[in-house]
Amino acid sequence: MNSTLEKYLSEMSLEQKVGQLLCFGFSGTYPHPDIVEAIEKYHPAGFRVTPGGRKFKRYFGPDNPASSRVVRPQEPLEREYGGDISAPDFGARRYAEVLNLLRRRSLETGAQIPLYFALDFEGNQSFDFYAPGVALFPHAMGLAASGDPDLCRRVARRIGAQLRAIGINWLHSPVLDVNTAPMNPEIGTRSYSALPEDVSRYATASLAGFDDAGVIATAKHFPGRGHSVEDVHFDVATIDESPERMHALHLAPYKDLIAAGLPAIMLAHTIFPGIDPEAEIATLSRAVIHDVLRGELGFDGVIMTDSFTMGGLVAKYEVSEAAIRCVEHGVDLILLKDENALRGEMFHGLVAAVQSGRISEERLEQAVSRVLTAKERAGLFGPDRGLVDPDAVEARLNDPDGAAVEAEAAERSVVVLRDRRGLLPLAQGSKIFVAEEIAPIQRRLNNEKAYPGALYHELLEAGFDVWGTDFQTDGSFEDVWPMIRERAAQSDVIIHTGFFERGGDVDKSYHARFLELGKPTVFVTNCPYETVVDPAMDTVIVTFSPVAASLRAAARVITGRLKPTARLGFDPSKVY
Repeated sequence: MNSTLEKYLSEMSLEQKVGQLLCFGFSGTYPHPDIVEAIEKYHPAGFRVTPGGRKFKRYFGPDNPASSRVVRPQEPLEREYGGDISAPDFGARRYAEVLNLLRRRSLETGAQIPLYFALDFEGNQSFDFYAPGVALFPHAMGLAASGDPDLCRRVARRIGAQLRAIGINWLHSPVLDVNTAPMNPEIGTRSYSALPEDVSRYATASLAGFDDAGVIATAKHFPGRGHSVEDVHFDVATIDESPERMHALHLAPYKDLIAAGLPAIMLAHTIFPGIDPEAEIATLSRAVIHDVLRGELGFDGVIMTDSFTMGGLVAKYEVSEAAIRCVEHGVDLILLKDENALRGEMFHGLVAAVQSGRISEERLEQAVSRVLTAKERAGLFGPDRGLVDPDAVEARLNDPDGAAVEAEAAERSVVVLRDRRGLLPLAQGSKIFVAEEIAPIQRRLNNEKAYPGALYHELLEAGFDVWGTDFQTDGSFEDVWPMIRERAAQSDVIIHTGFFERGGDVDKSYHARFLELGKPTVFVTNCPYETVVDPAMDTVIVTFSPVAASLRAAARVITGRLKPTARLGFDPSKVY
């Protein structure tokens, strides 16, 4: 740590230092009084922002035994909502002004340490910010299928540049989980590959791109959630991999990215008996944090938690106690997305733990030093202190180079998973019926970036005889099924889409019904795994995203205007 940061650290009070261990949640697009109050009272290091959501929704319902540990009476300034709708979208310029306002408030209080703002921007359907002009990309597995690490670097650079333009400095990417379990419900195509060497190769390129853009990259979910068939948002998972497999497969990408200068790592709320015989959750495990990550791998950057009130962690511990334990064992930064009284409970609990000596001053200052060093790496101690020019935001988002990278990534990520009957490309003059499932991101955005009908429109533009509809896999499907069956009978080829959303259930029976219509079919999806893809499907195209650019690229493959070059480097039906 340089002399400037040492000076800041020496002038901070105990409460200000403890605040730098905390990243709170900020939902919506308006700087509500409770968010400003949290800055003034708790001096947080930063905020994990969710512009599209009005307030953080927990990962489990009120019937969960752990709910009493996270549900609290409403605080005086806390906002509550009765309706289940998205937050108002005021545009990128207005949002940049909001982040500026909050950052200025942090500079006016306490030790005048600038806030950082973080979010998820993984690709596919995982985008926390999607204002007009923001380029959207396929998941990491699609980018790796291009075979070009430089594409990964340019995509990461673009992601970082467009987010930094609005004031975002920290990303919870890249995903370093090696997806060795095909039925993994949580990781899947978020992973670059089922092979550790490919995860290392392409993630290292992404790290370089994030560095180019000046944002902090956070590799996750250490020590690796790729061999899981459980979703840790709802319960604690145990990954019973041997020590040998943990080191050879799951830790290998971390070794390589640490050597490349990785600034931050996010821990998994998961138990790994292969490296912690006491079977403690990794977030609280001295063996995982101190012995393996700090000791064996030599990592000296920021270690942070995943969202702290996921179902599994709070089922075992009270929130404040869990926070103290993880800091004791080497965690530097806690991600608490709950926008309620837990913020104060966690803050005061950590302050008391330092005052009592349970957390030493040395451990506290070590953690704060790492957080401040990461902020400096992101340019937050520079002349502008992280503040951005709202008048420049729109131009930076609508940069033609960004649109070009977006289109290239979509085209170079299209994988023809199989074409057993040689159906592709379709002959001109074929009568085509297109039935497009409405993906969550299409429903959320429903604009030129993502909407139901992009595939159909591209086929029309290519001059094909095509008729299309869309559908939802709920009760309304039965309402449109008679029409689908009638139109399909008049067609030569059926094209239907189906999409995987982590945390959601996939009913493949809907897609199987298209096969029963007795016509050649093309299935277009964002996932190569059997969670979505029925083994009986003869022709399958994987785009790794349901956004418009990816579906247009799939249509060009179907019509022969685009020769697909992407290839998976592993077998998605195989357990590795």
